[in-house]
Amino acid sequence: MANNSNNKSIFGDIFKPVRNLFNKKGKQKASTQLGAAPQESAKFKATEASIPFLLDHQVDPIRPLKKTESQLLERHPNLVEKAEVSVVLGSLDRLPLIKLAINSVRENLSDLNGEIIVVDGGSKDGTIEWLLKQRDIITIVQHNRFNKNRQKMRRRSWGGFMNMGFRAAVGKYIVMISDDSYLLPGSINAGIDRIKSARQADINVGACAFYFRNWPKEDRLYVQRTLGGNLMVNHGIYLKAALRTVGYANEDDYVFYKADTDLTLKIWAAGYCIIDSPKSIAEHYVGIEESLRISNNAVMEFDRAQMRNIWPKLIHGNAVKKMGKHFLKINAKSDMDKLWGRMYRREERALRKKNTVKRNSLKKTV
Repeated sequence: MANNSNNKSIFGDIFKPVRNLFNKKGKQKASTQLGAAPQESAKFKATEASIPFLLDHQVDPIRPLKKTESQLLERHPNLVEKAEVSVVLGSLDRLPLIKLAINSVRENLSDLNGEIIVVDGGSKDGTIEWLLKQRDIITIVQHNRFNKNRQKMRRRSWGGFMNMGFRAAVGKYIVMISDDSYLLPGSINAGIDRIKSARQADINVGACAFYFRNWPKEDRLYVQRTLGGNLMVNHGIYLKAALRTVGYANEDDYVFYKADTDLTLKIWAAGYCIIDSPKSIAEHYVGIEESLRISNNAVMEFDRAQMRNIWPKLIHGNAVKKMGKHFLKINAKSDMDKLWGRMYRREERALRKKNTVKRNSLKKTV
């Protein structure tokens, strides 16, 4: 009798989480303990109301249990090896720039098992046609922008847009750059090596920031510290595992500018660290039109206000004071004028012409 009593107590403890699953008070607790996977002991009980929806109920089916370890066959020879590195970038109407960006990515991946994923927002300048001809690029086209009642609308936020690429990526390392950036040779390899070294030092790495500058206005390369002084990723590598853990980028609360900062803070909050890679450089082209748009942008102000609402404990004086830039000791050596100079000067001429037309139009009005 004593043994039976002990057994009853033991099995009672084992099945307690399952009983809680069907108990309103213990429902939330049980879901945390059991997770998303079905348990061997949790069997769905059909009711009169549910039976009409369960076509296979009549054969009393044997339901699959929680996944267990199994002996798998070797990967089929028709399937190529999964990429270790996925490079993801979004694009819209920047054909000359994305061609240069892709060339820099291809050079970086020349000795790596990698893939390139481009999410295009519905370009009308020939970008889509060019991308579809590139056999080494996975192209996702999502016509993201349209006009409604004279207002520019987006079907997806930056987070929703980029998550299509992040989720499609199979690599352990996911490199995020812009379509107007250029990776210097060896940057991806250096970032991966840096991550491996940090992990050997028992650092739970979630991401790795590349140094960058905004050309042509800036000469020095840097990474940024966001709210609270936490290192963030403008361009760099995310660990796929970290992105999965935090649920990828926020798709609902930001429009564009601060979703990457929010993703950084979520990674830190989940217990991961973000490190830097001094040998990984991403040159970033900021044209005249983009510079003017950023300086007078209501979307930027909205995203900043939203970030303050989402991370209220990181906006007090001391946390804000910790924000800033960490510069490399050496200035940028690459001569990006050879790559982008002609394009930038073309923008300058176009802006001068536009301003002249505007001034002449005002004179005629007066």
